[in-house]
Amino acid sequence: MACAAVVAVAGCGGDSGASDPASRSAAANGVAAAVVNIDGHVSGGSIAGTGMIIRSDGLVLTNNHVVAGTTDLVAQVDGQGKVYQATVLGVDPTHDVAVIRLDGAKGLPTVPMDTSGVVNTGDSVTGLGNAEGHNGAPVSASGSVTTLDETLMVAGDNGLLLETLNGLIQFDAAIQPGDSGGPLLNAAGQVIGMDTVGSNPNQPAADVGRFGGAIPINTVMSIADQIVNHISSPYIQSGHSGTLGADLADSAAGAMVKSVVGGGGAATAGMANGDVITAVAGAQVHSATDVERIMLDRRPGDAVPVAWSDPAGKAHQATVTLSAGPPA
Repeated sequence: MACAAVVAVAGCGGDSGASDPASRSAAANGVAAAVVNIDGHVSGGSIAGTGMIIRSDGLVLTNNHVVAGTTDLVAQVDGQGKVYQATVLGVDPTHDVAVIRLDGAKGLPTVPMDTSGVVNTGDSVTGLGNAEGHNGAPVSASGSVTTLDETLMVAGDNGLLLETLNGLIQFDAAIQPGDSGGPLLNAAGQVIGMDTVGSNPNQPAADVGRFGGAIPINTVMSIADQIVNHISSPYIQSGHSGTLGADLADSAAGAMVKSVVGGGGAATAGMANGDVITAVAGAQVHSATDVERIMLDRRPGDAVPVAWSDPAGKAHQATVTLSAGPPA
């Protein structure tokens, strides 16, 4: 059992039948067009990761830890193509899998997969990812499979245990922050896993060596199918909830607006600091918690009627288009 930091991991690479650098490069280049760089905002900072396009209308696989806590996401195809706004459809935190949708996408290439489940120790593998979160064209790294059905205790950069993942493909390759959610390829350039964990970048390589862990693609796709088809599971959670785009606080008359997000629904509707929301979607609002409860069943893009009063006591009404809040 190994210990690893849950940092975005770099693709790891090689090929089981053709291990020369030219063959590895060809395999990676053939898949890069269906790989996306993911960037998003979280409270107090930002995230970077990688994803794999699995459907031409913009369904993308990535890790839950890439999208957890994000309030907005963008994804760029091949690290140098079109940039899309992205929405989280659902997540499985226990198995560290998420599915996101590239809004308005169509006709995109998809990653080829090997779902046979045949992977052997010693196989060379090739992976792609948004190394160091620098964006640009996907970066590849090479290595070989060292262990199958591995269990990794995953720790954060602070050394605290985040999760334990089972059934992973472990391999020896340079893993870098920014690469989580990227594909692990076999010799034929087919995806056999999703890169998820790597050795702690804050520890000397001599202490921990090089290794990465990937979730087998069959496991990932089984979870993705449940998310996309809304199949009930104790592990799966819904994606981005809708938000008014305002920071709220309780007040005697309802939910007081402390601040609004520029370009968000509340700001666009004309709400400002000091306004008090009194009704949302036809329901009376008595606190900020009431608004949060109503938003749980709403999704980004939903149009919701909102009533509020300004500090002078004047009543206002508008239909607000919701933006994305953190995954529910």
